[in-house]
Amino acid sequence: MKNVKKAIAHVLVFALCLTTFLTGTSADAKAKKPKLSNKSITLTKGKTKTLKVSRTKKCKVTWKTSNKKIVSLSKKKRTSCKLKAVKKGTAKITCKVKKNKKTYKLTCKVKVKAKKTVVATSLKGAYKDIVPYMGSALNYGSSASPGELQKSSTMKFVKQHFNSFTLENEMKPDSILGSSVTAISVDKAKSMGYYIPAGYTESTVPQLDFSRIDKVLEVAKNNGLKMRAHTLVWHSQTPSWFFTKDYDGSKVVTAATMDARLEFYIHNVMSHVMDKEKALTGSAGNIVYAWDVVNEYLHRPSFAFFKTWTSVYGDMGASPSYVKKAFEIAYDMLKKYDAQDKVTLFYNDYNTYFGVEDTLNLVNFINKDEPAKICGGIGMQSHVDVKVPTVSQYGSALEKFLAAGYEIQITELDFTINFDTEGASASYAYRDENETNADQAKFVKNLMQTIITKQKNRNKTVNPKGITSITLWGLCDATSWRSQCAPLLFDTGIYDPKPSYYSFLEAAKVW
Repeated sequence: MKNVKKAIAHVLVFALCLTTFLTGTSADAKAKKPKLSNKSITLTKGKTKTLKVSRTKKCKVTWKTSNKKIVSLSKKKRTSCKLKAVKKGTAKITCKVKKNKKTYKLTCKVKVKAKKTVVATSLKGAYKDIVPYMGSALNYGSSASPGELQKSSTMKFVKQHFNSFTLENEMKPDSILGSSVTAISVDKAKSMGYYIPAGYTESTVPQLDFSRIDKVLEVAKNNGLKMRAHTLVWHSQTPSWFFTKDYDGSKVVTAATMDARLEFYIHNVMSHVMDKEKALTGSAGNIVYAWDVVNEYLHRPSFAFFKTWTSVYGDMGASPSYVKKAFEIAYDMLKKYDAQDKVTLFYNDYNTYFGVEDTLNLVNFINKDEPAKICGGIGMQSHVDVKVPTVSQYGSALEKFLAAGYEIQITELDFTINFDTEGASASYAYRDENETNADQAKFVKNLMQTIITKQKNRNKTVNPKGITSITLWGLCDATSWRSQCAPLLFDTGIYDPKPSYYSFLEAAKVW
């Protein structure tokens, strides 16, 4: 028995020693495995960095770049290699180490950023004799996540290039009304200074949040910027509860009740903005020079699961009473503040270049039998692609709108590439179609030259104002809602101009 126990003890000791030996061997092997100093690197164009590899004594080392047009290599040694950032893009650096009859393949991803470029030529300066306002879409954000309007470095850029802006989202109904209702009594609303329409039959109204708009107007005034107010009536980004009884999201209200809510909303939003303008500048209309009263009526959807204007009024076709009523209320507000000669009310929509007659018919309906042209302008949302519409189609539509005598504002301009727009299977999303920044630049130049030519050659007797504003829908691709399709004049940031920036400026020379 003693011999058995002794044998077992010897086996255990042997096993322990073997484990220790193997573990140590594994650790030694791991310790001696070659290692790169970096697994990823970000460089600015023109900059260099030395990438090092350790544990390569008596080893053969080779270095390779996946794209020498992005990152080039020099001074290749057994222990290091010098990288140079050639142009914007990404490349993979591979280091092969042959050690003890084994080959190790080590990689480092290198991202090259464009060199920070301060562009001297101002967009608004280049177009100052062509249109009064050159704008961009901006956001205010919050204290936790400040938007462009709160960033001093960004605002310096904005003021260099633009004299106008549109809030991308923060003036849309859901921002003012909220995702859920905060209902207050009519008496409380009156005590807070709210306007209550005559014959208003409900006992409550939704409380409106103007806190962010007030801050935005202050920023505009302090920076000498004008503003497009976007938007009062829209089927999208208007909370479903706004159309339902007791704001509970279930049964829609009657058309008469909705008429009263429409008047309540437009009157209070416009009066608040114009009162704030008066407090800041002494007069209404000194900051906001245009209101998108109705947005995209011609593309109204009908949702079974989501309440909207169509849920209440039905599909009213070419004669929507609530659209006309919205403009009547808005124009009365301009008259109340003596701002009708300073501010224009717009119907704003996309694909207007494919629906010229429908757009003109709607605007003419709005103005029919009115004592004044209450809808004075057409907003051409221009989310164009290098393929669709053609420059000829866009120019033809613009010419017809100008000939009809309406003030035109190009309200949401961007220029996508690699955007799937063709055929029955079009996805209207990113698709690699081998389109480049050079393709975009060529299209931008042709389109802008066409826009400028139509402005220059219009009949000024019929249309004295013509095109009064061009608004690019964002500052750079990195922050665009369609960033995958690279739609703007700047790429990774405001110091990264693309070829389309220069072609946009070049086009102004045809004036």
